[in-house]
Amino acid sequence: MKPTFQDFPLQLLNPRFDSDLIDVLTELEKLRTLRLIGDVHPVIFMQLKSIFHMLESLGSARIEGNHTTLADYVENHLDNQSSPSEQLEEIRNIENAMRFIDEHLQAGEPISEYFIRELHALTVMSLTREGDKTPGEYRKHKVAIAQSNHIPPDFLQVPNYMQELVEFINNNDKPKYDLMKIALAHHRFGWIHPFGNGNGRTVRLLTYALLVKYGFNVQAGGRVLNPTAVFCSDRNRYYEMLSVADNGTVEDLEKWCTYVLSGISRELQKVDKLTSQKFLNERILLPAIQYSQKRQFINEDEAKILRFSVVNSEFKAGDIGIIFPHLTANQRTYQIKKMVERGFILPLEERARIYIPNFSQSYLIRGVIDALRENGFIGGLD
Repeated sequence: MKPTFQDFPLQLLNPRFDSDLIDVLTELEKLRTLRLIGDVHPVIFMQLKSIFHMLESLGSARIEGNHTTLADYVENHLDNQSSPSEQLEEIRNIENAMRFIDEHLQAGEPISEYFIRELHALTVMSLTREGDKTPGEYRKHKVAIAQSNHIPPDFLQVPNYMQELVEFINNNDKPKYDLMKIALAHHRFGWIHPFGNGNGRTVRLLTYALLVKYGFNVQAGGRVLNPTAVFCSDRNRYYEMLSVADNGTVEDLEKWCTYVLSGISRELQKVDKLTSQKFLNERILLPAIQYSQKRQFINEDEAKILRFSVVNSEFKAGDIGIIFPHLTANQRTYQIKKMVERGFILPLEERARIYIPNFSQSYLIRGVIDALRENGFIGGLD
């Protein structure tokens, strides 16, 4: 079939009562309003969140053809290379854009065109092959979408379509439509293809931002989210469903919404388990320590201290006398100092003498990634 441009209105759907979409909307609404009684230490939560942002960024880049493996990116994360390859830089850019969302958007706040353009600018910054000559600016030329029968609108129409999209996102509709708007906005953005390059990465960032805007609680003590997992686990299915939605019929847009929101529901039900300290300790953190000790990233004494810190969340140097009764106070302090220097633990505050394990910035991250994989939290990234 020859690619064509086919316009259709951006509007909310009214699915039948017996529609699959109604079922998934109902389930997601329960998850959104669920008051999570999480008991994970806020610092540990933020470490976990940074790891999920890394997974989200890698997944989004992989959809676009970036061949960096999870193992490669973890090694780069540990080495903190000052001059990474362009493929690694592409992933770092997405991580930076996710931090921008966390720092500049709160639940209920409007999303502006400027905000979206800034996401794009951060995404393509300093890139050549996957960059854009005009970061943060709408395209001034025609574009085509590979393996798609849809031709995006002429560049002269892009500002009007983007204005319409932002108004749709921010319109004060009943809350029951918020979830549907996430899926419809994702497709509409891709349909417009407002930028010369980086549209896919930007729209997945926008989807994360919409989950924040519509109240899916990602602050400390809340949820960790990886919406790109919905798409990167089966890239071909993702593109297939986008093409279905390009038809613009109510039936096909309903299929698209059901696909997106079913995936988000599955991801939320998985990650909500991580709000339980018991689950997190037993299934992720303690196995991560065991993994690191087995591979000699840490020694036996360091493993003992880390296990103690996981069980107790916070500890002082004197507390480890329970596991090292033969050590003097100076020896305990020296042991703690070495672990801080190696990045295995960190003080809660500068100059503070209360410590907490550090799973996001040390070699322990390898064990966390392995445990997340074993428990089904990672897919399509190896």
